[in-house]
Amino acid sequence: MGSVWVVDSNCFIHLGQKAEDGFVDDLSAMLRGSRLLITPGVEQEVATVAFRRCEGRPNLLKTLDGMLHSVPVEEDDVRALAKRIGETAAPQDVDLSLMVLADSLGEESSEVVLVSDDFKMTTTAERTKLRFETCPPSTFLQRLVADAPDAARDARFRSLSRQVRAAEMKYAISRKSEYDVQRKLTWMVDSLLTSSHALHAEEEDAQRVERRRITDLTRVIRGYNIKPKRLEALGNLPQICAPVSKLDAHLSTLRMEADEHLARAVETTSVLLTEVMEEVGMGLAPLGEEQAEIAHRAMAGSLLRTESALGLMARMSGNFQHARRHLARALHLATLVDDVGSERKAMRRLGMLALQSGDDGRAFDLFTTAATQPSTSASDAIPSMVLAAIAASLTGEHPVASSWVEKASKSLMSDPTTGSMMLERVGTDLLAIDRPELAIELFDEAMECAMMAQDDERYEALSTCMVQAELALDDSERKNIPLLRRLLDGLTPTALEQKR
Repeated sequence: MGSVWVVDSNCFIHLGQKAEDGFVDDLSAMLRGSRLLITPGVEQEVATVAFRRCEGRPNLLKTLDGMLHSVPVEEDDVRALAKRIGETAAPQDVDLSLMVLADSLGEESSEVVLVSDDFKMTTTAERTKLRFETCPPSTFLQRLVADAPDAARDARFRSLSRQVRAAEMKYAISRKSEYDVQRKLTWMVDSLLTSSHALHAEEEDAQRVERRRITDLTRVIRGYNIKPKRLEALGNLPQICAPVSKLDAHLSTLRMEADEHLARAVETTSVLLTEVMEEVGMGLAPLGEEQAEIAHRAMAGSLLRTESALGLMARMSGNFQHARRHLARALHLATLVDDVGSERKAMRRLGMLALQSGDDGRAFDLFTTAATQPSTSASDAIPSMVLAAIAASLTGEHPVASSWVEKASKSLMSDPTTGSMMLERVGTDLLAIDRPELAIELFDEAMECAMMAQDDERYEALSTCMVQAELALDDSERKNIPLLRRLLDGLTPTALEQKR
């Protein structure tokens, strides 16, 4: 059940001055059959009020007749309330009748709201503990927005609310010599903030439900069981998105096929991806935007992994343009995945491709952006920071390179075991794109970390990696080593001091 609205004359006067064509239809849609409550005194006070900005300047009461309900109030009840609050502090009789009506309704409902910008009515209700809350007309309009599913209607009412609020404040300030205007302005702002919090809470609830459905649908696609009630809430999305599971099944066997027949692996993966997207697209076409968005976000992880695989295979075959196209799609999909590291990994793959193709500037932009992404642990950012440092050095941005090395070093020194693993991973990736002069320096720093962690087994394994990188070097590539060595030695400053 929604709020019960008891509305005073001032609210209708504001609406008569500010509302435009279309307001009546919007209000009717928002009230959804319920009516605004008034008293005969209000009817008399606004009998001549017209919608000044609407075509033909129609009479307000006649136009809103189907949305208003006038409730008579006994004179004895009005006099009793006047006596209760004290004659010297009593508002006008019409206002008293509204307060009597709102208070009587408050016996049956806890959601009775008296709409008025008369601050005296608010203070009187609080002092005498009457059973209703108050809000100014601008906040009343703002609260109605919560029940408006239509975006255009929502925007129109918010605009009207702002105009009415400006008029309320202008009137309050004009009477600053008559009462404490600061208290009234504070009340108006507080009522608006309370309304905003309520709307925000509703939005958060809706977002929470949407996230849960995305998670549930993702689990279904991956073959996990979920509770029947939550499965039912997904409607026919599990059936529509079911073909996506074929992609993950295919990717689990792809490595072996790619090692033996790269061209065939690319072809089968591309064909399967096309078939899956076509089938799912036909299923999603009749659905609304909300359901389609849930599906796209739930499928994004599987599509991301497939595009990444196609990009890496294209890179292996030397087709850099195709690789970039697939990896760029993977980056786009990563933005839909609820995974902190997905965008970072996607950008790092694109950066590696740029590095391999000789576009050091683009590699620097990608690695730098990747390094600034949020991470669940400090070590997760180490590869991106190290690669950003290398790319900065290659583009001549030496102060920037040193800054990234310093940041990476802090994470490495706090956990040299994990740091050694991260540096080895980056070195292996650099070796795979035929940049042994870069890889060899990272293997060297990884060995230093392994030595600090007293991990002899890892130290020996890294020695083998060093040999592989050394064998892959040719004379033309050795010229970059001294500069990079001076830069990357800063990753393990403790070991550097021991060397000196």
